[in-house]
Amino acid sequence: MRPEELAAVDIAEMNLLCAAGLPGAEDLDIATCLARLDRWAARVKAETERHLYRLTDPRYADHAAHYKHSEARFRAEWLVNVLQQDIGAHYFAGFTPPDKPVVLPKTSKECFIHGLLDHEDARKAFGGNCLSLPVVYAAVGRRLGYPVKLVCSLEHAFCRWEGTGHANPAWRDRFNFDGAGDGFSIDPDEFYLSWPRKYDGRLVELCDWLTSLTPEQELALFLAHRGLVLRAVAGDDVGALVVYSHVVRLWPTSRSSLQEVQTTLDRLWAREVATHADIYRRKFGVEVVDGRVAPVRRATREQGTFSGTEMIEEYDRQRGQRLAPPVVPVPGLPRRPDARGLLPQNPYSPYPPVPQPPR
Repeated sequence: MRPEELAAVDIAEMNLLCAAGLPGAEDLDIATCLARLDRWAARVKAETERHLYRLTDPRYADHAAHYKHSEARFRAEWLVNVLQQDIGAHYFAGFTPPDKPVVLPKTSKECFIHGLLDHEDARKAFGGNCLSLPVVYAAVGRRLGYPVKLVCSLEHAFCRWEGTGHANPAWRDRFNFDGAGDGFSIDPDEFYLSWPRKYDGRLVELCDWLTSLTPEQELALFLAHRGLVLRAVAGDDVGALVVYSHVVRLWPTSRSSLQEVQTTLDRLWAREVATHADIYRRKFGVEVVDGRVAPVRRATREQGTFSGTEMIEEYDRQRGQRLAPPVVPVPGLPRRPDARGLLPQNPYSPYPPVPQPPR
C-alpha cells in the first residue's frame, strides 16, 4: 500500500493481522474483535459526553482544574478510565518490575490486542501490557475521532494526543498519556528516558524514539512484535528474519530493527554451527559457546586444529628448538663489552646505536 492507503487502515485491524497464525492466535476472529472495539468506543463516547459538563459547571471547579480546563485532557483520561474501570481492560499477570530482566513472551497474547479481546467480558480476557494496551486506546480513540498517536521508548509504548492544528479548537492540545498499568498519567518526554528503564538519551535519535509514529512505523512496530513471537515462542528464526527485514524497510531510521536482524542472524548461525559442530571445529576453528559462535578455546592435536600460537609452538617442538625473543636493551643500563672492548649492538633494539669509543 501507498502511505496514504495505509493511513486509512484501522490500527486494530493492522495489529490483529500481524498476529494471525501465531501461537496463541489459533482461534483469532478479527471481525469479532473489531466489533467488540466498536461497542467499547460507543460506551466511552456515552460516558464521556455524559460527564463533559464538569469542565464548565462551577460546582466542579476542582474537576476543571484537574484537567487544566482542557477538553482534550478530559477526553483522554475518560478514554482510559472507562476502558479500565467500566469495561475491564487490564494488565495481564506477567508484569515485570523495572529492576528485573525482561521476560520473553510465551504467547502472542502478550504482544497483540487479541489478548484483551479474547472474551466478551474484558475482565475475563487474558489481558494486555504496554505493547497492546496503548494500541487499544488508540483504536478506540480514533473511532471517536481523537488525534491519538503511538509513541515508543525503550521497552515501552504509550499514547500521545497530537491535536495541534485540529479542526476542533477544543482539541488543539499536545501531550503524552499512559495507561499501560492501572490508572492514567500524563508525563513529558523526559520522563520516558528513565521509565520503565533508564537509558542513554543518545538512543532516542539512533532508535527514532519519542516521536509520533506514522502508519508505516505502526505497521513496523507490529511486525517487530510478530518477529519477537516467532523467535521466542515459535522458534522460527527464519520467519522472524523475514519479518524483521520488512521492519527495516518500513522504519529505516530505527537502529533497533537492524539490531534484531543481527540477533536473528546470530541465532541462525549458532544453530548451523551447533548442528555440524565437528566440521566447523575442524575446518573453521569455531564452536558455540554460551549460545554464540566463537573461536575454539583450546584445540587438541587429535582434532588437527591449532590456534596461531599453538601452531608455532608445535612447529618449534617438532624441530627441537625454540625461538628466543629478541633481547631489547634497557636504557641507562651498561652493556658488557666484548674482548675487543666494543659494546655489541643489538639488531632488534629500537634505540639508536651507542657511539663507540675510539680504538
